[in-house]
Amino acid sequence: MSEMTHRQRVLTTLRRQQPDRIPFDLGSTLVTGITKNAYVNLAQAMGLETGSIELCDTIQQLPFVCDNILRVLDVDIRGLIPNFGRKNPKLIDNGDSYSFIDEWSVKWEMPKGSLYFSIAQCPFAGGISKKAIDDFPWPDPGSAELLAGLEDKAKAYYEQGYAIILENLCAGAFEMCCRVRGSEQFLMDMAINPDVACCLMDKFVELKIQYYRAAAAKLGEYVQFVREVDDVAGQETLLVSPKMYREMIKSRHKMLFDAQKRCFPEPFFVFFHSDGSIFDIIPDMIEIGVEVLNPVQLTAKGMDAARLKSEYGKDMCFWGGGVDTQSILPNGSAAEVKRNVTERINTFAPGGGFILGTVHNIQDDVPAENVLAMVEVFKELRDYQ
Repeated sequence: MSEMTHRQRVLTTLRRQQPDRIPFDLGSTLVTGITKNAYVNLAQAMGLETGSIELCDTIQQLPFVCDNILRVLDVDIRGLIPNFGRKNPKLIDNGDSYSFIDEWSVKWEMPKGSLYFSIAQCPFAGGISKKAIDDFPWPDPGSAELLAGLEDKAKAYYEQGYAIILENLCAGAFEMCCRVRGSEQFLMDMAINPDVACCLMDKFVELKIQYYRAAAAKLGEYVQFVREVDDVAGQETLLVSPKMYREMIKSRHKMLFDAQKRCFPEPFFVFFHSDGSIFDIIPDMIEIGVEVLNPVQLTAKGMDAARLKSEYGKDMCFWGGGVDTQSILPNGSAAEVKRNVTERINTFAPGGGFILGTVHNIQDDVPAENVLAMVEVFKELRDYQ
């Protein structure tokens, strides 16, 4: 088989056919990246310069991965990150911590010496009403500033033959409600005040669809995916019951996926990210249009690689799941990393439908040698022919 372009390779894979080799992703989204200190260590181990480090996500301390490193690693996907509030916020120095307030009026704070920002204050904490939701100063999802500079970047990536994924306006409708309301309070709302809970979710659906329209008008000819996301599960189980997911969240996810398909021209694939133990609702996701599942958290309950491939590999593709980031990548030996990656390739790759990436972002405690071990064994095994 002749060598494909990066985009041809990705699209062939997502049509569940075997390309020339398995595609590889690192750094294209806020859930397939590498944190700042791990990135610096990796660049040093590779003998490469990072240049001036710019964060694409202050909350998770994720930098843009510079193009020279992406080329050496032979990464097939490039990401477009809108100019949202978490990208370059104005930080407040509180003495023992830094904080900022994002465009959703959520306050984030990070103690000095820590690695990440956490939510410190929610704008809808306490009482809530439909009127309060209507009257809230929501950001403009179609603002020119949000997408400024992305069109030229998208065109360049497209002409260079890369597959392109666009970051979303914000986290998922369910997840954003947990952020602006507080997780405990919003889960209570879903149980005892469902009308208001649904009203709040509907607002985020509305804003996201407005964003899709604006983004498609500027970037649609270049983009093959939008990273839609909603973390609806933990390590052991869903955060809501399957019944509640189907009654209150599923239809709203479907509205988002349908809107993406309407807004963006083919070839376009619905990409959905949810961490955790989501096996029980994967059939629901397929039903409403999910074509690409990420991050494929195989350490979560019920998320067995062979079963996922056997039962759902004919209906969806797996983007991630290439190596365990909870235990093996940070704590294992290079030999254990290579063994884990080999197992994942042998399970997920046959027949296509697999883009290798880590299970979520590479964290600060991951040794550079283990990232290089992952890449080394991947390059040994990635060819289909």
